[in-house]
Amino acid sequence: MPQTPQLSPQEEQEKLLDEVIGVVKDQSFQMKRCLDKNKLMDGLKHASNMLAELRTSLLSPKSYYELYMAITDELRHLELYLVDEFQKGHRISDLYELVQYAGNIVPRLYLLITVGLVYIKTNESSKKDILKDLVEMCRGVQHPLRGLFLRNYLMQCTRNVLPDNDDDGGDEDCATVKDSIDFILMNFAEMNKLWVRMQHQGHSRDQKKRERERLELRILVGTNLVRLSQLECVEIEKYKKLVLPGILEQVVSCRDAIAQEYLMECIIQVFPDEFHLQSLNGFLKACAEVHQDVNVKNIIISLIDRLAIFAHKEDGSGIPSEMKLFDVFSEQVAQIIQSRQEMPIEDVVALQVSLVNLALKCYPDRVDYVDKVLETTANINKLQAEKLEFQSQVSKELMRLLKIPVDNYNNLLTVMKLTHFGPLLEYFDLKGRKSISAYVISNALENETFIPTQEQVDAVLTLVSPLVQDETDKPSEEDQDEFSEEQGLMGRFINLISL
Repeated sequence: MPQTPQLSPQEEQEKLLDEVIGVVKDQSFQMKRCLDKNKLMDGLKHASNMLAELRTSLLSPKSYYELYMAITDELRHLELYLVDEFQKGHRISDLYELVQYAGNIVPRLYLLITVGLVYIKTNESSKKDILKDLVEMCRGVQHPLRGLFLRNYLMQCTRNVLPDNDDDGGDEDCATVKDSIDFILMNFAEMNKLWVRMQHQGHSRDQKKRERERLELRILVGTNLVRLSQLECVEIEKYKKLVLPGILEQVVSCRDAIAQEYLMECIIQVFPDEFHLQSLNGFLKACAEVHQDVNVKNIIISLIDRLAIFAHKEDGSGIPSEMKLFDVFSEQVAQIIQSRQEMPIEDVVALQVSLVNLALKCYPDRVDYVDKVLETTANINKLQAEKLEFQSQVSKELMRLLKIPVDNYNNLLTVMKLTHFGPLLEYFDLKGRKSISAYVISNALENETFIPTQEQVDAVLTLVSPLVQDETDKPSEEDQDEFSEEQGLMGRFINLISL
């Protein structure tokens, strides 16, 4: 008897998905046929059978998503039918009570959300209670994958009915934007818990696979933050007092590096720059509290880059003059570095690079801000241990830090005002010092920066000393081509001396 060929994991998933989609199509057909004949109870029974397929634990997140999309598309027919029934004078409130008796909790809650949506659309005064009811009832599903998709369905269904008004008109039962904020924050917190819990299921050998699956599902959690950002009545004060603290509380307390890194980036991307400006301290303090495995450097650089672009907006909104943006970032970045002793030294320098970029873009006339960053960098203990090897990661970051002001000012005399530029140059090995010195001289030649006084000439020659005198770490054999190139560069530089 021939053996049945072994299916690959992907083929196995495709086979399982085809089977459940077949059931969904059959039950959906039966549901529509019953609804066409006005047999609502029979229609609901077939809808429940169709939804029961979402109880499966056999599908991967990708396959489960396809099943979810197929089923929720079919549920639209039920929703349209119920709206039509209401317009004919039937009571939706009775149905809302009735579906709560459906046998299994997964079909029950999907039906409850579908009927609840129609109830809200047809009875505005019930909105506040039903939204609260639905978001709390969804706690009944604690399986991570099933719970995430159920809550995503809740968010998708309610996105156009969430209250977005400040005034309750004196009626305590009238829903306002605060109810929407509470609703989304609760849904977000529960979804994040489910998402984090996925990490701790199954065997430890499957950890990498679980991490990949979690990353595929992150957008489900992030959708909550996107919806919060779309509420028009959420202005800066509400964001500072209600929205951001609610998000950060959940982000910090979950103690999960994948969730924290994604959600902090999400906050930066979905909310307006004006909001970030007014809530910097709170956000940056949270950066210091996240898990040690979170790449905080990328989060802060992302925020700085965004605000630096905002500072150059043509509409003139930019950074308010009273806003001490550089001081806030400088202080908070120092605290973050202090709290994360294990941060790689190249990441510490990369943060200083982002601060220099911020200073140059937002405060182009403040040379002292750039020098302050260079001073902070020069005082990093780990940098002082030994000469930085040319082309090492730390050396590359430090070179980037020193090249930025050279490129930005395009004036050697301005660079010479940076009193900590020279001391930082000493941290490189000979090849690194020569590389930066040549870069500085080339920039002066390109921009024809003339050196007018003897004092300035002496200062420049001291700065680029690796090109003009023998150094203690000079190799025994020197590359003659390199030497000739360096001498040619300095020969041309002499023409810029205008004493």
